[in-house]
Order: sequence, then structure tokens, then C-alpha cells
Amino acid sequence: MELFFTKRSLSCLLLFLMASASYAQTSFTANVTPNPAGKEDYITVKLTVNNGTDIKQINPPALNDFNIVSGPNQESEMSTMNGITKQAVSVSYILFPKKPGSFSLGVATATIGGKTYRSAPINVTVLNKRSGGQSNNNQVLQSPFAAFDPFDVPQEQSSFSDYVLRKGESIPDKVNKNMQLRLQTDKTSCYIGEPVVATYKLYSRLRSESTLSKNPSFNGFSVVDMTEGDPVSAQTRETLNGREYNAYTIRKAQLYPLQSGTLALESASLDNRIEFYKDNGSNSYGTGDVVTQNVTLSSKPVMITVKPLPEEGKPASFKGAVGNFTIDASLEKNNFSSDETGKLLLTITGSGNMHLLTVLDIKWADGIEAFDVKSIDKTNDKTVPISGSKTFEIPFATEHPGKFLTPSVNFSFFDPGSGTYKMLYAEPLSFTVTKGTGKQVDVIKNNTKETRSFLSSISGNIWPGILLLVGVIISGLIFWMSKERRKVSLIEPETFVDSNTIASASPDFILQNPLTKTEECLAKTDCVEFYSILNGEMREFLSKRFGLVKEGMNHKNLSAAMDRAGVDIRASMHAQDLLRDIEWQLYTPFEQNEEVHRMYARAQTIVQQMSIQPS
Repeated sequence: MELFFTKRSLSCLLLFLMASASYAQTSFTANVTPNPAGKEDYITVKLTVNNGTDIKQINPPALNDFNIVSGPNQESEMSTMNGITKQAVSVSYILFPKKPGSFSLGVATATIGGKTYRSAPINVTVLNKRSGGQSNNNQVLQSPFAAFDPFDVPQEQSSFSDYVLRKGESIPDKVNKNMQLRLQTDKTSCYIGEPVVATYKLYSRLRSESTLSKNPSFNGFSVVDMTEGDPVSAQTRETLNGREYNAYTIRKAQLYPLQSGTLALESASLDNRIEFYKDNGSNSYGTGDVVTQNVTLSSKPVMITVKPLPEEGKPASFKGAVGNFTIDASLEKNNFSSDETGKLLLTITGSGNMHLLTVLDIKWADGIEAFDVKSIDKTNDKTVPISGSKTFEIPFATEHPGKFLTPSVNFSFFDPGSGTYKMLYAEPLSFTVTKGTGKQVDVIKNNTKETRSFLSSISGNIWPGILLLVGVIISGLIFWMSKERRKVSLIEPETFVDSNTIASASPDFILQNPLTKTEECLAKTDCVEFYSILNGEMREFLSKRFGLVKEGMNHKNLSAAMDRAGVDIRASMHAQDLLRDIEWQLYTPFEQNEEVHRMYARAQTIVQQMSIQPS
């Protein structure tokens, strides 16, 4: 592969090295909720790295006194204020205590930027009763009963006596009549990008201990979970077919279809341990012999008809936005010197598939250079559809003083209510650039600052010096990447239990060029299958690299496999972000533009980071 170096590419390399300057101080913390907990409560241990720029590993404390229900689960967030970027990467474990008592878990550790960080000592108290603290918001997907105990029958529900087994009654008949798991949707037909709300509910008049044994994967949809953070509302009293039940919300999500056709919402399954009390002839229920029955309940799948977006009237600028939106454009400042950067702010407000909105196409005038775009989301994913705003911050600069106009920006979206496309325009904004001093200038790019005056000072007749500096930087980067790849290659392959999704990773797995077909397609001018080919080759590569069956690979088991293999958390997130971006592009109109080259470059970077090197 040939490398071409320009002033711009050199500045990018310098920016990469200086990026850490704009981040806040690094810290590592551990949090336990609830604490104290009851002996049948689910407990979450959350380990968080704040503002870490090179996270190698996060090690949990000793968890021997607990059963691990779920984990490690990864999440990340980032925010920027007044030029300071704050980010957090968290790993959490959902635990179930083996016995009551006071437990010292010790400390958790994290390797960040070559240094070892330790949390404060973690202590957990498990009380010898059913509920010892507030419910944990993160438990809802693991247990439908995170906020309450199904063995405790509230006073207003004491009229339910179906758990009493009378003479001649059949246990299977009583279960069928008094307990069922249902999948409910707010609609069964929609457009691509229009949300469907799916709710899995357990209706029960019995006493049971239930565990979610099969969680639906929602293939073909972008998923926004709504259950998390609202466990109290999971228990309600509802009427079904003329009878009252205790209703437990197992999972609730809004699903945004990514493709047309008939898509199946999979069934969920609950393993239930049901207790019946034999009727002893008295009016005091719950004092007779106990009969236990284990039953697995499954909901019926629901088919959703997804209509394609119409071709008629589709604007050339359409990029998949579905909903109702407005657009506003503003400048951070209208007057600045050629030593500085301006910033165009494009804000899209409304409701719809906002989490899938991508940066708008903007054609700047000659002589104006735009830099990497940053997006800021202020959305509420508890509304249907998602509502709020998304702002794209676009830094730009010019070396020529004068009066200018920003480009007119077109934004189009599909309104599922009217079944039509709508076009919005952000009018041009005027700004004035004055002549600069030629001294050091701040150019914001990827939330970092680059020194344009430095680049200007070396852009004359000292190219040998430039090439030497570039060579040193490139050599350092190559050495660093080689070390990272070698660390990954030292992880021993594993053979895992779930044969439906995980296979055996071969120790001799080496792919010289897993993106051959994608590269061939990229060289053509009429290869409309680019994203389909890239999706197939990336999934083939990742499934073989981490010992997963390609057909059963999803974001959850891929994340778990990467974590087991010791892959850096950031690299893991980058790989999963790439797969999501590819999936989205699969269902948007194909356009042969610079985006395909950027997507291919991202894929190659991930392949290089995760390939096992020959010994």
C-alpha cells in the first residue's frame, strides 16, 4: 500500500498525538447497587473509567460469593463542554448472592495508559430477607422481578387463591389457565424507520420465581430499550379475557426496521418455579403441603409487515430520516480572523429515528476547508418515536480575508403520517474573515487543537525535515500497533458451550486479506453491492477470529467474545460501531462517494488491530 503525505495528513498525525491534552483527569471508580441488598435481590457492580485514553483491561473484584447473572456488560458515553471532553467507559456485572452475610470483594483494577488504577475497597451486605434496598434499574432485562418479589402477594391481590391446589385439580391445567407470557405490539405494519413498540408481559395469578432464559434479538431492527430505568411500572393489575392478573413487564422496546419485508419478532422464554399449596380443608391458605412445578413459558412470535419507503418523490438529499423534524443553522461567531476557525451549527429538532441521523452533505465554496464533524445528542428515548435534538458542529477555516456565506443546507425526511417526503432548507449565513497576524492559531478538529502557524512555517523549502518528522511518527505508530496486535495474538483460543452461536477458534487462524472482494468492488465505478460485500467479509473475519458461528453472531455475543479474548474496550466498540454503520448503509440508497472509502479504511484498521500475527 502506498502512502501519500500532505500538510493535512501531517496535521492529522500531530493531532492524534496531541489529542489527550483536551481530556479531563483520569479516574477509576466502583459502584454497588443496591447496598445493602436482600438475599433474593439482584446486585449490580459497575466499574467506570472516566477520561481514560488508552484502556487496556478492567479487572473485577472477587465475586466468588455471588452467581454472575450477566456480565461483563459494556457501555460508554462522551460529552464536551467549553472545549473539555469528558468520557466514561463502564463494565458492569449483575450478581445474585449465594447466601446472606457481609462480603469484602476487595478492589477492582484497570490498566489505563500503561498505569494501574485501583478502586476503593468494595463491601457488600446481603440481608437475610427478601428485599434489602432499592431496586436496581439495570436488572430489568435479567429478571422481570427486579423491583418486587413474586412470592409476596400484596394485600390488594389477596383475592387470588389460584396457587391453592384443591383435590382433583390438575397442575398443568391450573398453569395454563393462570399464567401466560405474551408479546404485544402497538402496530403490525409500518414503514422502514418507523418505530414499533414491542412489550413482553407475564400475566400471572400464581406464586412463582421466574428467570428470563431467552431474550429476543430483534434481527432487522435498530433497538431502543425502554424497560431499563422504570422497574416500578413493571408490575400492574390488568384484565385479560375477562379475568384479572398481575402483569409483569419483562421487556419493552421501540424497534426501528432497517429493511422492508415481513420481519418476525422472536418469542421470549421464562423459566418459572411455581409453588402450589395443597388444600388442607381450612381457610388458612399457605399452611398445607407445598408442591413445586417447573414450567417454561414462551410467547408467540409476531410478524411485522415493513413497507419500503416510496421511490416516487424521494429527494436526492434523502439519507434515511423518518419522522417529523425542523432544522436550524447558526454560527458560533460571525466575525473572526484567518488565524481562527469558525463553527457552523446545524440542529435538527423533532421526533423520529433520531439516533440514526447522519451528518448532512455540505458543499463549501472554494478556499474554505471544513474539518471533522462532531454531533451532540439531546434526545429522550422514552418517547415514541425518540424526540429531542441533534446538533452537528462543523468547524471550518479559510486563509483568505473577506465576506462569505455558508452553503445552503438541504435536509429531507419521510413523514410516515402523510406518507410523503418533506424538504427543509437552512438558509446561508454571512460571516466576515479578517486578515490574521500569522501567529499561532487554534483550529478545532476532532475536539483537539492543531497549530496552523506551525504547519505554515514548515511548508516552504524544508520538505526533507517534514518527511523525517513524518517517518518518525509513522514508525512510532507502526511499532505501537504491532505491540497491540501481538498482545491480542497471545490470547489462547477457546471452545465455548453454546453451539448455536459459538464455535471453536483455530490457533492457526490467519487471514492475509479478508477484505479482498470489498477491495475489488471499491475499484469499480458501478459496484452497488459494496456494503453487502463488506458486511459479509467483516462478519466472516470476526466470526473466525473470535470463534463464533457467523449465522448466530450478534453484537452481544461478539462483545462477550472480544472481552474474553482481552481485546481493548475501545477497539471492541469501534468494531461494533462499524457493523452498525454498515447495517444502516445496507438499507439506504447506495451512492458511490467518499463514504465508501472511509468505511473501507475503518474496516481495514479493525482487521489490522485484531488479526492474529504469525509467530
